[in-house]
Parts: sequence; structure tokens; C-alpha cells
Amino acid sequence: MKASPSLPGMVNALALTPKGAVVAHVECLLLSGRGKLILTGNLVGEARDAAQVALSLARVRARSLGVDPSEFLNTDIHFHIPTGPKKDGPSVGLAMFVALVSAMIRKPVPSEMVFTGELSLSGKIHGVGGLSRKALAAFKAGTKRLYLPQENSPETLALPVIVQKGLSIFPVDHVDNMLSLVFGKEFSKAKSR
Repeated sequence: MKASPSLPGMVNALALTPKGAVVAHVECLLLSGRGKLILTGNLVGEARDAAQVALSLARVRARSLGVDPSEFLNTDIHFHIPTGPKKDGPSVGLAMFVALVSAMIRKPVPSEMVFTGELSLSGKIHGVGGLSRKALAAFKAGTKRLYLPQENSPETLALPVIVQKGLSIFPVDHVDNMLSLVFGKEFSKAKSR
């Protein structure tokens, strides 16, 4: 699957499926509602839990993102991963968080970016499995910038040379660092605390 277009709320994620690693398009839409979390498409198992963690992390940072926290009381958050093999596991959490922030601030994420990482409620980005397969899928899909957990950084040395040369790899350890990398210096670590 090729990288998605750059629209607010749309982000490329790396996921493992029964058919191997794929680039999955995570879509997030904000709707008038009552604070409900809506999950559709091919999200199963721990991927659904990852959506809730991403929402909680974004809500805590709402004010620093220029969003009134009370807006979450009358806004439904809809996450969707379009058709394709079922995506299971928490490694889509980082992509969901970035997609939600993108939708909240109405700023698109470049389609050359792709994300993988599990989130904790403290905002820490935890390591994921299958990195070599995921990195190869990212390269084949034409993405250029891979954001992955700092914990997985040593594994990047074992990636095929063509993948290492074709991807700029950005290890990250916390969502606050992620905000400034993806959206600019105005979302620095200091501002979101």
C-alpha cells in the first residue's frame, strides 16, 4: 500500500498482519457529539486499546496544543483504518496519537512520514516487534521518514543497506518529543508540561 495523501488527521502507520508487515492508513475525524470514541475498519485486539491511550494523551495536552479541553465533551473522535488485512497490536498507538493531534490542530502530516510505536499513559513510546519487516514495508511504500521507538534503535543497524539508505530514521522516546519533530518547535517538550 502506498503512502496516503497529506490531509489533517491522516497518518501512515506500520503494522504486522497475518500476511506480513504493511503500511496502514490511520484516519482520524473529529465530529460534533458527546465525547465518544468511535473505532471502525480493520482494528482488532490491542489496537483498540491503543486508540484509547492516544486519546487520553491528546486530551492531557489539549491546552498546550491550543485546544480548549472542554471541547472533548462535545466532540466524538472517530478512528478508521481502511480495508485490508486485520491490524492487531499496540504498535499503531503512536500513529493514532499523531493522527489525532493533526486533526485537533488542523495541520497535515506529510505523507512521506510513517510511524510505529506503543504508547503508555505517561507518554513513553515503547519498543515494537517486527521492525525489520516493518522498515522494509515502509521503504517499499515510498515513505521517506520512519519514526520508531528509541528502544528499537539498535535494531536499525541490522536493516538491509538499501532500507538504511532509503529511509531517514528518527528514534523517539516520548510523545512530547514527537510533537516538536512532526509539527514544529512550537510544540516543544517544555510547553506540554
